[in-house]
Formats: sequence, C-alpha cells, structure tokens
Amino acid sequence: MSKHEEFDIKNRKIFKEKKLLQLVYGNYFNLIKQNLYDKSENPVLEIGSSGFIKDYIPNCVTSNLIKNDSMIDREENVFDLKLDEIFSNIVMIDIFHHLRFPKLALKNIHKILDHKGRLILIEPAMGWIPRIIYRLFHHEPNGFNLNINWNYEPTQLPDNSDYFAAQALSWRAFVKGELKYNDLFNLKKIDYFSDFAYLGSGGFSFNSMYPEKFYPYLKNIDIILSKLAKKIFASRMLIVLEKKDS
Repeated sequence: MSKHEEFDIKNRKIFKEKKLLQLVYGNYFNLIKQNLYDKSENPVLEIGSSGFIKDYIPNCVTSNLIKNDSMIDREENVFDLKLDEIFSNIVMIDIFHHLRFPKLALKNIHKILDHKGRLILIEPAMGWIPRIIYRLFHHEPNGFNLNINWNYEPTQLPDNSDYFAAQALSWRAFVKGELKYNDLFNLKKIDYFSDFAYLGSGGFSFNSMYPEKFYPYLKNIDIILSKLAKKIFASRMLIVLEKKDS
C-alpha cells in the first residue's frame, strides 16, 4: 500500500468519526461552492477527493489515485489525466502542496476545463504564527527552503508510491509569485484567512482542543483576526484561477 493510500484511508475514517472536522471541511466545501463558475452545464471534478464534497456539490465527479471507496467515482492522476470530457470547475483541497510538478499539473487541468472554467484550491497559508505551528506539529515539512524547479516535466512520471509534500508550496507559488502560470490562468481571487477553528480541531493528527459547540465562536474570532492582520494569523487560503484560452 502506498503512503498516499495509507493516509487517504486513515483520514477518511477520522473524518467520518470526528464531527468537528466535518464542520471545518463543510466550511471549505461551502467556500468552494460560492466560487464555482456557474455558466456551464458541465460537471465539477474534484482531484484527490475524499468523496464528502458530494454532500455540498452533488454534481461533483470525485477522483483519486486509487478507487478504494464507493464515494470515489474514478481513478485519476493529475500528472497523467485520461479524461476525454470537459469540466466547468476543478477542485482540490490540500492537494496542490503535494504536487512535485506543479506546472505540469496546471497544463493538464487547463486542457479539460471549460471556457472560463475555474480551478479552485483550498491550501495551507503561511502567516507568521501558523507557519510556526505547522513546523512544530505537522508531519509534513513547510518546504520554504526546498529547491523547486517549477516548470520541470519528467520523462517518466512517478508511481503512486512517490510521496511529496511541502506545505508552503502554494504560498510560494501564488502569494510569493514563484510559479509563472499566466500563460494558462488568470488569478481570479486569492483570500488567505485566519483559521484557528481548523488548527484547534487537531486536524487529522491530534485530538480536538475545543468542543463542537464552540466552533461558531472560533469562526467569529477568525474573522476578527483576519481583518486585523492576515499575514500574521492566516493559516488557510482560497485560490481561484480562471482558465485563459490560448
């Protein structure tokens, strides 16, 4: 069993049992739903899906590296998409920072998106305080000092056992501007925000630090912190890219 599949099975089980995590990700699913390109009848595709997004976006086609659950519609690798259909939106939650070859992924996604279709990402943000928390408590490296060849396209793609993670990848790509993607996409929106509601949930690795009934209060605190100083408190970000037709 690959490391990707191992984490996927473990996290799906935790999600089903941890109500607080369901609230946190329900918020992410709603954020995505609010930012969908809605002028197309083509379906939505989630890459690296857990399947739970269907509760919020019923017409979403779910995909993962391995179809190991009935909630996953098909097997797909973003580096080697076999799809021959067009999608209105493509969604990825906590997937982009696992992409060893980000520009290749964007090229493949561009090919199967509708005219003005959107790529919508939920990713870690690297505000000053959260980046310390991630470094101390998360099993994945921040990756600020990782040497990334953003445009590299391998002659042979890695198999499913290859596990790559750099939590700061999306921050470096879209906030710091290290990834050049203007030939493929326009940046429609980038919104990084405080999310201590998520950090305090313990995620998929730790026990919750507060009860479910306090979730709305934590979200209100996050709204205040985001308004005060995003770059200090931001731990999550929403990125919306719009397809640029060639």
